[in-house]
Amino acid sequence: MKPVNEFKPKLVARGNLPLYGKRVMFTTPRNYAGALGKLLLERGARVVWMPTIEIWPMHDYRELDQAIDNLADYAWIGFTSENGIEAYCNRLATKGIDGRSIKTTKLAAFKADARAFVPWGITPDLLPEESSPKGIIDELVSRGVKSGKILVPVPEVSGVKEPYVVPEFIEQLQKIGMTTHRVGAYRTMAVTEGIAVEMRMLLNREIDIIVFTSSAEIFSLLDHLKDKRDILKDVVTAYMGTFTAKTGTIVKLRQDVMPEKFTMQDLLDAMEAYFRK
Repeated sequence: MKPVNEFKPKLVARGNLPLYGKRVMFTTPRNYAGALGKLLLERGARVVWMPTIEIWPMHDYRELDQAIDNLADYAWIGFTSENGIEAYCNRLATKGIDGRSIKTTKLAAFKADARAFVPWGITPDLLPEESSPKGIIDELVSRGVKSGKILVPVPEVSGVKEPYVVPEFIEQLQKIGMTTHRVGAYRTMAVTEGIAVEMRMLLNREIDIIVFTSSAEIFSLLDHLKDKRDILKDVVTAYMGTFTAKTGTIVKLRQDVMPEKFTMQDLLDAMEAYFRK
């Protein structure tokens, strides 16, 4: 058994910290910022947190609650984010439903997001090797799924362009013959104030690398930069997830760091490997 508090050496030679002294800007919302910031600090980075989006609960959960009351009508629930899983599980708890008791509806999610099920004791039925909507689609096809109704809990996006991931996921589900029900599970909103200091650092070329963990973060930052977006040509750019990187390609941003796996640890490993070069 591992000790509760594993010892981590505090005295580490800076030569063993590939991110030592690097100013790393990340635009992730608050609920992910703590975990990413901790990992960066442990590797010697100088953390600059500039959230460009915020994640909030829904004002009205009636549609999601109604779907949960009628889960027997759905063959699958397809999750595209950890936030969607958390919202679903929270609604189950609010309604006094033990998610482990639901046998009629199967759950599909990304491996990197599956940890959100752990506190609830829920085991998803489908975790594709490729942590992407395409991975879920391919696995459904390989299992011979050609019909059935699927619930897709996704964000309601405001103040920023909706990323491609959800519309494309729904379109591909429909192409293989599934009936989709998209339902708002949480809100994604653009940050409109409170980041002037960090933005000035970016414009003054004081940032060594910028990290994006979602497409919405990219769209919101570009809205802030407006005609100054060319500043990003001078900043090393890292992405978490294939869809985030795809968005970067579409809007013609640099493609410097893209981990093979969809986890924060793999993201940090890829960043370290880049700077070792």
